[in-house]
Amino acid sequence: MFRRKSIIVFSCLLGICLSWCPGKTDCVFAKQQYMIKFATVAPEGSTWIKQLRKLDKDIRKKSGGRLGLRVYAGGIAGDELDVLKKIRIGQIHCAAFSGVGFGQILPMVRVLDLPFLFRNYEETDLVHREMRPFFAEAFRKRGFELISWAEVGNAHLFSKKPIRKVKDLSGLKVWAWTGDPIAKETFSAMGVNPIPLAITDVTTALNTGMIDTVYAPPLGALALQWHTSMNYMTALPLAHSTGAILISSKYFKKLPNDLADILITSFRAAVKELTIILRKQTKESVRLIRESDLTITPVPTGADLAEFYSVHEHVARNLTGKIYPKEILDRVYVILKRP
Repeated sequence: MFRRKSIIVFSCLLGICLSWCPGKTDCVFAKQQYMIKFATVAPEGSTWIKQLRKLDKDIRKKSGGRLGLRVYAGGIAGDELDVLKKIRIGQIHCAAFSGVGFGQILPMVRVLDLPFLFRNYEETDLVHREMRPFFAEAFRKRGFELISWAEVGNAHLFSKKPIRKVKDLSGLKVWAWTGDPIAKETFSAMGVNPIPLAITDVTTALNTGMIDTVYAPPLGALALQWHTSMNYMTALPLAHSTGAILISSKYFKKLPNDLADILITSFRAAVKELTIILRKQTKESVRLIRESDLTITPVPTGADLAEFYSVHEHVARNLTGKIYPKEILDRVYVILKRP
């Protein structure tokens, strides 16, 4: 869901990172012909790095050493908007993006970040699978190839006070990522005027009491240690944050067909495996959060749950025609078999 958060936090989470050839024995194939410059904010030593190093070795092996990736990890290439600019001038070729990045390229994809849109992973995977060809063609028209969706995860509310009903947000000092229209509209629909801040300012804002409510996937809350400032986490996900691996069409067209096939098939297989791992780690993160004396409020039922879902209807209606056309939203509803 939400813009850049949908990603730094989750960037930490999503970061798709690869590295230089780990050793000469891995590189004694043919002379390197194509080196893809890949940007990510994923930290060294994370699950994502370890998993994707396997991908790099796999690509090198399958290509006979002709194809490799040079990774700019940990945000050294800049934030998503910086990376996007560098891709457009050819300094970077490929990157892992969340809503903040691909929303700049193709705003209508943000329809996938609407609050309370997905009820489970099966729905998320179904819509991603069914809509991928359509969005891939739309990205191509903007100069990018959609290699794969990438898991960011479900964002949950973390707060000082329990949130069991929509009205419980009243009076809370809620953070929203600066400039994210979906986050702003969502909290507005809940009767809250959120406090816009950059992700880098959230920890300080929590420590000073400027804010007392944030949203993040459990893995992200642990990684950033936000959970230590909170007393409660809502079990009901606020939204599923979608990520994507995009490569410059201009660079992609330079790759011979066999290398392009290797890149796409290997990447998609690696991301699929990574998604399984991350979802398992999310369960472990929830367990750790619970053991840290933070109370997890159960998913609401009856009228209280319906009120949260009505927030989706309000946000979806108000952003139609501004971020995405009505036909795209309707198409998602048809896939989900929603009225």
